[in-house]
Amino acid sequence: MIRILAIILLTSLGQFAWSQNIPLKIIPKQPKISTRFEEKINQSSGNLSFNIWVFFTDKGIFDEPAYKQTLSGLAGYFSERAINRRQNRSDLKGLDFYDIPVYHRYTEQLEQIGLKIATQSRWLNAVSGQADRSIIEKISQLPFVAEIRPVATAIRKPIPDESFKIHDNTPSADSIYGFSYTQLNQINAIKMHKLGYTGKGVLIALFDTGFRVTHPALDSIKVIAQYDFINNDITVDDSEIAISEPDHGTKTLSAIGGYASGELIGAAYGAEYILGKTEKNYTEDTTEENNWVEAAEWVDSIGADIISSSLGYLDWYTYQDLDGETAVITIAADIAVQRGIAVFNSAGNERDDPFYYIIPPADGKYVMAVGAVNSLGDIAAFSSAGPTFDGRIKPDIVAMGVGVRVADYGGGYVNSNGTSFSAPLAAGAAALILEAHPDWSPMELREAMIKSADRYANPDNLYGYGLIDTYKAANIFRINPIAPIAVVVGDSLNLQVTTIEGDDTNIVFTAIGLPSSAIFTSDGKLSYLGKEEDIGTRKVMFMASYNGMADTAEALFSVIPKSDMTLGPNPFRDSVNIYIGPNSGNAQNISIHEVNGEKVWEITADKLNGMGAVVTWHGINHLGQKTAPGVYLIVVRTDRLTEKFKVLMK
Repeated sequence: MIRILAIILLTSLGQFAWSQNIPLKIIPKQPKISTRFEEKINQSSGNLSFNIWVFFTDKGIFDEPAYKQTLSGLAGYFSERAINRRQNRSDLKGLDFYDIPVYHRYTEQLEQIGLKIATQSRWLNAVSGQADRSIIEKISQLPFVAEIRPVATAIRKPIPDESFKIHDNTPSADSIYGFSYTQLNQINAIKMHKLGYTGKGVLIALFDTGFRVTHPALDSIKVIAQYDFINNDITVDDSEIAISEPDHGTKTLSAIGGYASGELIGAAYGAEYILGKTEKNYTEDTTEENNWVEAAEWVDSIGADIISSSLGYLDWYTYQDLDGETAVITIAADIAVQRGIAVFNSAGNERDDPFYYIIPPADGKYVMAVGAVNSLGDIAAFSSAGPTFDGRIKPDIVAMGVGVRVADYGGGYVNSNGTSFSAPLAAGAAALILEAHPDWSPMELREAMIKSADRYANPDNLYGYGLIDTYKAANIFRINPIAPIAVVVGDSLNLQVTTIEGDDTNIVFTAIGLPSSAIFTSDGKLSYLGKEEDIGTRKVMFMASYNGMADTAEALFSVIPKSDMTLGPNPFRDSVNIYIGPNSGNAQNISIHEVNGEKVWEITADKLNGMGAVVTWHGINHLGQKTAPGVYLIVVRTDRLTEKFKVLMK
């Protein structure tokens, strides 16, 4: 069933539709228990319990009316944010088959047989729980059971040693970042911060060992939800149980969301967070993948935009299982992406161990597997390598994972190693990009980040596509708006085209459509002397390129005849007439000012007659009172030009 579900996901990423291609009931796998697992069960004593996944053939729904009726009753389970995320960032425009819970009558029968259910997964149409050999045998005989598999586990390794020297990881002139400057500057996140992007409006879910949110670097983080899937409570900081348990999560959270001026700045310190405690920190304890699956479905319902997890499940899975379609946690991660959640996961710290390769769920087809480099951009000796078993490039990208500045659970700050820390840095970079492009799907986000990486043209299975450039991926390089340009014959024009990076000397400008005598330099300066042969209006395309990014902006460029605007008599005693000829354009506004600039009278476009207007000023102010004799400034504005005249009132 696992492979069938994977095929459904991979071949039909759009909204679930009533179709024979996606059946409401599947055929049980034969045999339901793999040979390898069967051998493990048979070698055990009768009373030994196994943690197992039980996959069902269906959800108790067998026709279209029942299917639609069931979906209509699910809307209240999902937040408005979750629904909006699906509408805006995925092909799903509503709820589908994966959102329907497992059929309660099936779970009831399993419990009656003796299965101690731990987790129910609507995405996988499965439950996990504990059962001994006899119970597993009974479960396998049930007609609605499609497959039985062991729950994979993970053993957290100690933070890896790294022989590379930590270079340049020192406070910079930009002292607010302290020792975290290098890890953020390396992925060009600081530039995004300076442009005002901090991850605001993005909701990030972290799955880890627990979190000390009272640490000075974390006490300003906005946490909207938290849950401990190990102990089934809402406390993610279990310091009274084991002081070291939340240590790893504290470190990863600080890398992505911390803020302590002069000490540590996280990549997305302005984002909101959901914290899920899904792992134990002890090296001798195992953590089950069902915690991750349950947490992913939970944050989906809340409306998370990004999942960042620094874990992997190596126990039970072999290299042959790294095909993106086998590991339960991998399938769940790819389903999350289908729902509009970008998933970032550590590639793993296995390359200097016998296993060598990335570990699930990093093998997911749509999961961003993040490898680790040092501050010089050299791949870390421990950073897991690809390819996947089916030949895909992995990891996808890399970020700093050697000497990363993080918050220490016991207080203060330390430098740590591991892909555990490169993953949240990359996920934080993604949050900055999503803030700039809130409608981007996970696949659009993935494409932008990969294309920004320094090895995009020549990826390999150590670095993937390389070190990401957050600013380049965000593609926020823009030409500032250019107002319509109007030049009178005989007048000169000097204009500077600018961008949001207007002070950067590496920007190159070009233009198409300017008059032949116009001069436009590569630094964006336009100069032109109006000529009669250029009279008329044309469209000009301005272009700018910078560091692999480009933008275009169109502007109207008009060359107009010399003004045929006059006035008289001058000097005058009672009134002066202002003549606006057809060459001068449509009159928009006429105002009269004293020499000190104070406005005394004005007439606007709604009271003017357009082209060829004649306006008389009778020497009165806006109250209708006669003004004193003296010099006045008359300002006439049309849609083509502005003229100023001095007149003397006797």
